[in-house]
Amino acid sequence: QELYCDEIEPESIDEACTETIGPYHMAGCFGCQVHCRAKYKIPTGPYAGVYDEGPEYTSQGAFCSEPDCRSLETLLVGNHLVDQWGMDNLETGSIISWAMELYELGILTNKETDGLDLRFGNDEALLEMVKRICFREGWLGNTLAEGGIIASEKIGKNSFDYLIQVKGVGNLHSDERATPALALNVATASRGSDHLRSRPAIDLYHLPEEVLRKIYSNPVPYDGPLSSEHTEYIGKPWEVFWQENCYMAVDCLGICKYHTVFLGATLPNFEDWTKVIYYNTGLEFTPREIWDIAERCNMIERLFNLREGLQREDLKKGDMLNHRYFDEPLRRGAPDVVGMTIDREKFKKMIDEFYEYKGLDEKGVPKPATLKRLGLENEPSHLL
Repeated sequence: QELYCDEIEPESIDEACTETIGPYHMAGCFGCQVHCRAKYKIPTGPYAGVYDEGPEYTSQGAFCSEPDCRSLETLLVGNHLVDQWGMDNLETGSIISWAMELYELGILTNKETDGLDLRFGNDEALLEMVKRICFREGWLGNTLAEGGIIASEKIGKNSFDYLIQVKGVGNLHSDERATPALALNVATASRGSDHLRSRPAIDLYHLPEEVLRKIYSNPVPYDGPLSSEHTEYIGKPWEVFWQENCYMAVDCLGICKYHTVFLGATLPNFEDWTKVIYYNTGLEFTPREIWDIAERCNMIERLFNLREGLQREDLKKGDMLNHRYFDEPLRRGAPDVVGMTIDREKFKKMIDEFYEYKGLDEKGVPKPATLKRLGLENEPSHLL
């Protein structure tokens, strides 16, 4: 039975979930307070009885919402296949969904698909393409295995215009046209369209401004504008810059982002991590020192990308979004976001402001003073 959120009153959620969720529970890593890991067994079909973990948010997008497939079995099998074959669920689902759109537009035909009916909603075709990409079977499987940018060059016919990616990486299966802060994260993430580089997820919580200021003014003071509205542009560049350093600090510490403000406003941040480091190693750091280390690491990633050809508005290597973010209004979603797009001029100003916080020039290249401040003035990677 399909249940939609607007069909269930909040007071009835427990009752509605008694049979669907009640008998099950999530697993967690040792000592974890979040428990985000789900384990499952495929109930029917050729993979009946197979155990796996997931499917989390990304797999649900990759094998359900984006290709418009609604079978739970398809979701479980798709998640299992990419796990077993060592493929990325997000990238696999994104590129197959892109191919489905090209097929419906007539850019891809039965000749390229070897007769496979690659329309949206075709569960069998979705799983077949997962296999073809993994084993490079057929012209299309072999082509898509190269990734979206190279595949678009081989397919031609303006296929690149429909490819939702940043720096060659497919976007998460959410839609950032209603959330400028999340769109800025997607565009500027060092690893391409990566929500785990700087995504200000708490922007969706509509937290009071005074709460946001407590978060985003530590450990570096910030007295600029902040907004509780996720559709606003003001203050969002600082949020993304702050989250970028927060997430890098988490990566340096080797802890999980679910134990940070990524998941909740009261979860640990820079001040708490000084205690984590001290009680585990005896080393003493201030919150600002952790921030500086994170900022330095992020700048090294920036230097690497510049060496590899990053240019600000390059659609293939730069900090830029596909034109569809700006030109195609949202067709689905909550009533207050339907019809929204990202405003080009406001987005450009967001990039400018984000670069200013990072100490970059208008082209996205670090200023000499920034490199000196971070102790990277002798770092040669940007010169190679």
